[in-house]
Amino acid sequence: LETLMIILPYSLGLAVVGLLESMMTATIVDEFTDTGSDKNRECKGQGIANIASGLLGGMAGCAMIGQSVINVKSGGRGRLSTFIAGFLLLIMVVFLDDLISQIPMAALVAVMIMVSIGTFSWESIINLKKHPLSTNIVMLATVSI
Repeated sequence: LETLMIILPYSLGLAVVGLLESMMTATIVDEFTDTGSDKNRECKGQGIANIASGLLGGMAGCAMIGQSVINVKSGGRGRLSTFIAGFLLLIMVVFLDDLISQIPMAALVAVMIMVSIGTFSWESIINLKKHPLSTNIVMLATVSI
């Protein structure tokens, strides 16, 4: 019981962070595709999947903004594109771990920088004058860091 009382706040915190990231991802994908998504269904599905994963000894997960944006920008619009991206990620992690560990960290950093550049909303720089100063400070601090 003591262990549960120690772990529970961290688990709830991770759940909130995961749900927030998934909701941001859903909103961004909705904007890119001019469609709507059922965010309530997304939250329920993620919660059920993470509980089942935990009961089976797995790790919790959530939608990833970078992967989702690149998938949509590459033409992926349906469930098959998401399934293939997840399936290939699973194959790489489970079966190709020795090969992937040979990739230099600097190369992975370069890929992440390119993902950041590709997903950044460049129009937000043009619209700096239209937003409040506090919003601009947060955006510029986030981008610079």
